[in-house]
Amino acid sequence: MAAAVVFIGTACSGGHSTVTSDRAQSRSATPVEGGALVYGLDAETPQGYCDWNAQLAASGIIVNQAIYDTLMVPNDKGDMVPYLAQSVTHSPDYLTWTITVRPDIQFQDGEPLDATAVKLNFDAYRKGALFGFVFQNIADEAVAGAMTVNITMKKPWIAFSSYLFATGRLGMVAPKSINAPDCPTHPIGTGPFMVKDYVTNDHLTVIKNPRYWRKDATGRQLPYLDQITFRPIIDPSARLNALKNGQIQLMLTDNGDITYQVRKAVNTGQLVDVENQRSTEIEYTMLRVDKAPFDDPVARQAVAYATNRDEINQLIYHGILTPTDTPFAPDVFAYLKEPVQPRVRFDLNRAKQLVAQYKTAHGGQFTVTLSSSNDPTVVRNAQLVQSQWQTAGIDVKLRNADQATLINQAISGDFQAVLWRNHPGADPDTQYGWWYSGSPINFGKINDPHINHDLDDARSNTVVTARQADYQDLQRVFASQLYNLWGFYALWTFASAPNVHGITGPDLPDGGHPGIVVSVHPIVGLWLSK
Repeated sequence: MAAAVVFIGTACSGGHSTVTSDRAQSRSATPVEGGALVYGLDAETPQGYCDWNAQLAASGIIVNQAIYDTLMVPNDKGDMVPYLAQSVTHSPDYLTWTITVRPDIQFQDGEPLDATAVKLNFDAYRKGALFGFVFQNIADEAVAGAMTVNITMKKPWIAFSSYLFATGRLGMVAPKSINAPDCPTHPIGTGPFMVKDYVTNDHLTVIKNPRYWRKDATGRQLPYLDQITFRPIIDPSARLNALKNGQIQLMLTDNGDITYQVRKAVNTGQLVDVENQRSTEIEYTMLRVDKAPFDDPVARQAVAYATNRDEINQLIYHGILTPTDTPFAPDVFAYLKEPVQPRVRFDLNRAKQLVAQYKTAHGGQFTVTLSSSNDPTVVRNAQLVQSQWQTAGIDVKLRNADQATLINQAISGDFQAVLWRNHPGADPDTQYGWWYSGSPINFGKINDPHINHDLDDARSNTVVTARQADYQDLQRVFASQLYNLWGFYALWTFASAPNVHGITGPDLPDGGHPGIVVSVHPIVGLWLSK
């Protein structure tokens, strides 16, 4: 499915995570220092990596893990723990949050990471095209000491600390780089690697940051690798072939067909992999619900009944994906397994009746343009959906584009229905911007007072059971109104040559283990055995 501009999801407790024995090997073996690795990505990020204003999907966030660090990160228990921050606390009423930064950390250009730098970053994020709405509840930030920043809210914000990771998206940018013209192509952070060269649509190479602030549990300087080259290879089959042929050593995918092939290669010993579904995203069909045809609930019901998910799963993804009727992963707080009864299921006769009803009310026409990425597997998915909807009597045209173009089309509202991927698991407050009316990242233009109320109340309500009730109600509204057609839980796979280790990362500064969430894994601990 097409990737969304993912930037506000974080880890949450629990959830399913599947890893191969490589994890145990990486934890028990002694990492080898040095070496260079080529990482195959599923997309380019043509707008670049100036984080406060970047449009990052999964591959962009992977690159981010090399260049930038965040104030907080998730551990393997799903808890958010301080990273660049030494501590993050809040007042009893959740109106004031205090961030204290670790001492003696430098940006890659030698500038210090201090309270002033953190405040400058928040100033920039609050002006960003995407984060501007996300952080609109911030009333003010103030430097309260050399290493301390106070963030004051307009109203209580229970889940604010989740945004200090933001699925690896809220990197701290060097002050001199924030507004520099070359920030998108030569970003400067505090991360383990710094940019050596960047040729759009070809490669981005990073080299070891000699100023990096972290050491491993034995006292050795991190990172272990000397160099990583990130190379976008859009076709997933070509990416897998490049891995098998040794042109790259590591790749990521959420393509079920490719994961199926990776598993076969793992069984023969050709590859190793790490699979992750903790805090996963949802692969679904996003509808533009403020204009025809999907401003009419009958049209939304018609495509819902016309969609045969079982057929899609079997014919396209070898039956390995898990369907979902809610936008929340099972490990997300307030997850509701059964949003409503009866649930909408594939029913061709019912779909035909609804199509006829829509056509009667709309001059005999029911035409839809279905957009998707140009990933060959996703195109086959779109073609199958087209066939299913046409069998129900809908005239369906297909449109596909590269991932970056598809994201821009979503941002500008240039779509009717699009195969999409979004909503990584976290405290459900992190979905606020995606569904609140008037938000620039509410791409489907949902305008539902019921959803707005649930999001507003849950954001500031300190009673846990009340927040849970709000988010469960929200899931029921989605199920009844069919603003989106939920599909499957994304299954992220990181496949590599057998000599690649450390995908799950070294121990965190507090001694805990890092957590892989969604498509985000640590880059700092990668190493190559001889």
